[in-house]
Amino acid sequence: MAKQEKPLEYQRRIRDTKGIAQRLDLHYLHRPALLAVLRRRLTWGLISVALLGTVPLILGLGRGREALASGPLSSPHALFEGRCEVCHARAFHGVADTACLRCHDGAAHPAKSVDRARSNTARACVECHVEHRGDAKLTLVSDGNCTRCHGDLKAHASDVKLKAVEITAFRPGRHPEFASAVLSDTRPIKLNHAIHMPVQPKVIRGMKLPVQCGDCHATNRESPAGDLLPVTFELNCKSCHARELEFDVYQVLGPRAEPSPHTKDPKSIHEFILTAYRKALEENPEIVRRRLGSDLATQPNPAAWFARVVADSETYLFQKKCSYCHEDTHFADGSLLVKKVNRIQGHYAPASPAGEPWLPRAEFNHRAHRAVECESCHTTARASKQTADILIPAMKSCLPCHGDSASLGRCSECHLYHNRSLEKERERRPSEQLLSMGGIR
Repeated sequence: MAKQEKPLEYQRRIRDTKGIAQRLDLHYLHRPALLAVLRRRLTWGLISVALLGTVPLILGLGRGREALASGPLSSPHALFEGRCEVCHARAFHGVADTACLRCHDGAAHPAKSVDRARSNTARACVECHVEHRGDAKLTLVSDGNCTRCHGDLKAHASDVKLKAVEITAFRPGRHPEFASAVLSDTRPIKLNHAIHMPVQPKVIRGMKLPVQCGDCHATNRESPAGDLLPVTFELNCKSCHARELEFDVYQVLGPRAEPSPHTKDPKSIHEFILTAYRKALEENPEIVRRRLGSDLATQPNPAAWFARVVADSETYLFQKKCSYCHEDTHFADGSLLVKKVNRIQGHYAPASPAGEPWLPRAEFNHRAHRAVECESCHTTARASKQTADILIPAMKSCLPCHGDSASLGRCSECHLYHNRSLEKERERRPSEQLLSMGGIR
């Protein structure tokens, strides 16, 4: 029979300092903690990745520089995309004016020669023309760039002649009325819009009325701004008013007689009338036997008849027919005097054959407004009865679309900054050189 073992007696653990110390690992401080190791390795890994990522940026490899750009370039500068050094002489610094002036002249301000004031402070190009905004036009600058000076113009410029020296927005009281409001049209020609544009349709002397604005005021399709073509007699008036050139006062030439030419040279008109009657006399010598007008007797001979019909026809044409449209038609020393009408375009100025702009300090683009009915802006045209009436729109016509609260209200939409008439000719270089990085410098 096996010997029965006696169970061990439980000995209570002695909880004294020595016993506890024997169970502790006194070298745990020298062993690295797992979490600390992982954190340290992750930190160095991220630093390494960041350093490697900067290599393409520093060396300009691939599309690395685009990552540093503030945004895409505008369309005119798109050829310099990725070549920062073309404009930025120093990395991570702004663009100096010298970089802009290599390609752009940047003519002086004010934009119009009619003004002689000069700014007291020079503005950097990039203060107004902000790049890296994509396809945004660089010429559309913030209004603040304009009003910071024009809000108190006398404090920022010298030799100021303008009456409006506090312009802060395009709205009444903060922007002056257009210059055309105080002008008058003194062109020596008789024009009545009300007769040409009656409210009720009618027919006068075979002419159907009302005429449309575009019948006389046609847009120049080749003009980027859609400027209006000059109004001329041949293109816009002759189809209805050819009878105003009829000179055959005694109706001896018959219904097929051609009207006289519409020209500024009285001598050529005189020659045309002479030729017409001379030809009629050659074709029918018996024509001299006809009585002229209310005369009881015929002319004594062909020479007397010829001189009479020519003189009376010229008087009839020049003093009655021409005066239908022209003012101050009279003779002096045997010569016809008619005040020059000049080209019917812009504001009439006797010394300026091409006319002067109605808005001398602003720009207007008819092409941009081609969807707008003419009378929406030219509100007084239909009621105008005399040439002196100014039909240029007033400021209130523009406010609904271009007012201070409208989305289209910007100073740069109507006003220029640089005086383009003072721009200097740039040095011309081969396109290959301009496109190369070094050639643009």
